Amino acid sequence: MGKKKSEKYNIDLLKGKNYSKSNALVNSKGKANLLAQKLFAIGIQQATEDEKSGILTAELRGTDLRKVFGNNNGSFYDEIKALVEPIKDKPSLMDWRIVFTDDTTKSVEAINIVTDCRFEDGIFQMRFNDKVNKEIRQLKQNYTVFSLAETIPLKSIYSFKLYEMLKAEYDKQDYIARKSGQRTNNPTYVTDINIVDLKLRFGIIDSTTDKKIADALKKADPDYEKIAEMAEGQKDNAKYKRFSNFRKGTIEVAQKELAEKTSISFEFEQLKSGRGGKTTGIRFFIKKKEPEQNIIVEETKEELTEDDIYQIVFDAKQMLGEEFSIKDIRAICSVANYDLSKIESAKKIMDGSKSKITNPTGWLINAIKEEYEESKSINNSNGFHNFEQSDFNYAELEKQLLDN
Repeated sequence: MGKKKSEKYNIDLLKGKNYSKSNALVNSKGKANLLAQKLFAIGIQQATEDEKSGILTAELRGTDLRKVFGNNNGSFYDEIKALVEPIKDKPSLMDWRIVFTDDTTKSVEAINIVTDCRFEDGIFQMRFNDKVNKEIRQLKQNYTVFSLAETIPLKSIYSFKLYEMLKAEYDKQDYIARKSGQRTNNPTYVTDINIVDLKLRFGIIDSTTDKKIADALKKADPDYEKIAEMAEGQKDNAKYKRFSNFRKGTIEVAQKELAEKTSISFEFEQLKSGRGGKTTGIRFFIKKKEPEQNIIVEETKEELTEDDIYQIVFDAKQMLGEEFSIKDIRAICSVANYDLSKIESAKKIMDGSKSKITNPTGWLINAIKEEYEESKSINNSNGFHNFEQSDFNYAELEKQLLDN
């Protein structure tokens, strides 16, 4: 069977889930892949703080992440593991370093986002750098609130980064306009960004691996032309040296995706200077969509591979518990068409049933077939789901799956 990557995000799980970042963090310079950015966003929303130490950590279940991302591909866990366990020539979460300007002290700092992370027994855990905590927690000014339902479906790292930048700018200017009583209906806000600065924010020019660039950014008014010269040998920068390539590969991709999937949209124009009209910056015209406009989220149907089915059965086993045999789990998954959300919904109803259920497997299969509905609401915890993680012997579970 052909293997296709799912693009069906579970927006229902993300609705109402927001996360906040300081504007300094939003506009920081650094390099990270899209999955790292998304895990960080979800981690912020799910983070808990130790009352005594003040340490901020996030614990995310692999099964929940698969549902949120709508990813039934067997390689999904491998992608997370690759972020946790350094692989040659591929940066891990521990390598994710940013350069940003502290709004309070106005000093430029270079810090790691995460100080510790691991993925084991189906749980992804990360500890945030203490210096990052004040940029994502108990924020009172100069920050922006983002919706996971808008950021998680984005497929380009440039869409993700530009969405956060432009929404932060829109919200800031909108606040100033409202406070001064000068806000108009359906306003358009304008912001200019130097093209080298934008490449630094995108991570196309990596400031965290070049000390000369990092030092140059510490100046009150960085010389972006000199920074561009320092970055000549960087691979990604060489790829986007020509503005036409940069525009097509980043800005236009983000423009299309933001218009389709988020609450903001933008137009842009080049800013030129000097002889020959060299492009030195981009002017963005940012608008917010009218409330009645629907956000479109792309969904694709996929043909499951054996690896996909194996992983879904594995996840279902964790969800349902030891009382269900692998044979039972496979039967339940088959009836649910390998949709974990259907299995979860049926289990919620079964757990809330006052009647004694003597055949849980048969009950779940019938509940899925007949599309049982909950007779009363079930209170959820702050997390995406309210299931407790079962105490499994993962090695034994994997052996059972392979044997069946």
